[in-house]
Amino acid sequence: MLRFLSLLLCGLGSSTAVAQVLVEKEAGVAYTYEQVITAYQELDQRYTNALYLEAGQTDCGRPLSLFLIQAEAFSEEQSLNQLAEGKLVSLINNGIHPGESCGMDASLVWAQELLEAGGPSPGQLIAIIPVYNIGGSLQGRPNTRANQNGPQIQGFRGNASNLDLNRDFIKGDALNTLSFWAIYQALSPHIFVDTHTSNGADYPYTLTLIASQKDKLAPSLARFQQEEMLPYLYQGMEETWPMIPYVNVFGRVPNDGYAAFLETPRYASGYTALFHSLGFITEAHMFKPYPDRVAATLEFLRVLQDFSEEHAAAIKTAYADAQQWEAQTEHFPINWELDSSDVRSLSFRAYDYAYEPSKLGDYQRLKYDRSSETTLEIDYYPTYKAIAKAGRPKYYVIPGAWRDVIQRLQYHNIEMLPLSEDTVMEVYSAYLKDWSFAESPYEGHFRINVNSIRPQKQKRRFLAGDYLIPSDQDHAYFLATVLEPLSVDSYLSWGFFNSIFQQKEYFSPYIFEDRAEAMLEADPKLAQEFEAWKTANPQLLQNPWAVLSFFYQRSEYYEPEHLRYPVAVIR
Repeated sequence: MLRFLSLLLCGLGSSTAVAQVLVEKEAGVAYTYEQVITAYQELDQRYTNALYLEAGQTDCGRPLSLFLIQAEAFSEEQSLNQLAEGKLVSLINNGIHPGESCGMDASLVWAQELLEAGGPSPGQLIAIIPVYNIGGSLQGRPNTRANQNGPQIQGFRGNASNLDLNRDFIKGDALNTLSFWAIYQALSPHIFVDTHTSNGADYPYTLTLIASQKDKLAPSLARFQQEEMLPYLYQGMEETWPMIPYVNVFGRVPNDGYAAFLETPRYASGYTALFHSLGFITEAHMFKPYPDRVAATLEFLRVLQDFSEEHAAAIKTAYADAQQWEAQTEHFPINWELDSSDVRSLSFRAYDYAYEPSKLGDYQRLKYDRSSETTLEIDYYPTYKAIAKAGRPKYYVIPGAWRDVIQRLQYHNIEMLPLSEDTVMEVYSAYLKDWSFAESPYEGHFRINVNSIRPQKQKRRFLAGDYLIPSDQDHAYFLATVLEPLSVDSYLSWGFFNSIFQQKEYFSPYIFEDRAEAMLEADPKLAQEFEAWKTANPQLLQNPWAVLSFFYQRSEYYEPEHLRYPVAVIR
């Protein structure tokens, strides 16, 4: 388990100008990465209840920074776990897409405001990641965002390894992600915010919001989010920057209605939902002036902090109830689809629009009229239903050979019990029946969509050093998400077990023809099955390899490892 052993105050030194409110600066100018980090370091020097840390590596070689604020002074060397213990913890992540820098600037202004006011209430810890995608921020230049209205310098979406870090929270390809995991698991935040800028459509709102999809949350958190937290946040923003649920449309207008965004576990708030954080993604509208986007994001952080101050005990109770649910539930949702039967009416301010002939090609182009605004009642679909659930086994069993998977579990402090000797165990294995590979890579992986499996009870020999993973532990929801083969973001779906798709042993047709005939004579049931296969596959009867494969796959020679998911379960 990674620990932060040295969290000392930075040495006090001379302080230059600390960050000023961005909306008072020249319009359209954002802080650079270096300016952001320098400003946080200066806040550390100025305030004893502020702490700037370097908390892990990133792909570009620069350390990942973390900034902490609490009511009391940081006076002793403590681990992040110790600093967070007993407190209500909020974690704000900025610059995952550095071209969307409004949250980077807003968080800096917010941190200064909090410190000038003495910090949060006792019993709270605020943690800010100033810039998550440092590599992309260092590539800042004009015009990386074709649809965006400023700032003058915009970071690049890909990190130093050209990864979109907001698709990396399960697969963990980037060093940035490994550092985030360590920070997140040490802090165990109750509230998580990831700041972004939107894309896809035009409308009057400056800020939209993604809340963790309620149908993925533990029941206590879903109720609290829907009945208490979201109404407060929307009402709190109404007088300054009226907010609307994230406008989840691309290539069409939102005026006809839209559905909530489903942030599966690959995304930041989808990942944090597995550990019971109340997660939010702010989406400032790309066409609005940059100072407005910063100001709206800043106001959201203020309103969120007001809610946290007023409802700290209720948040901690809902969080504790979620942990109790995780300990007791027997089934975890692992895949979802839109529930089109649940449609709500949403009051939506919209621009009028028209389709006009394009001057460039033979098609109709969409054109919004920002001078003409209408308030509509549109259909909104907020609900996703689980289409796959995973039962809780007594144990998962994973061979030690799958090192990449085991290392990712270790980053999450998963308890794993190594076998002391080779052992034959009766387990349930999953054989893949129906699956498809993506035709092109997605964030460095050819993803796999597994549609169905064939469970099989069997005796398997596991080796000394292989692992038993009890599900009766913290993070059982996470375990089901990454280890169950039908999960939308399982390690299997991300390609960590791809070698099982390739058969290793084969047959020679000139030899196996005789064995296939002998199998038919000895097994009438097999003969019936073969007749059914011939009826269903007449086009394959002229293919000797296909015919003989039918028999080979039903013979004692066919390797049991082919298409067998390596992770077994004990029920």
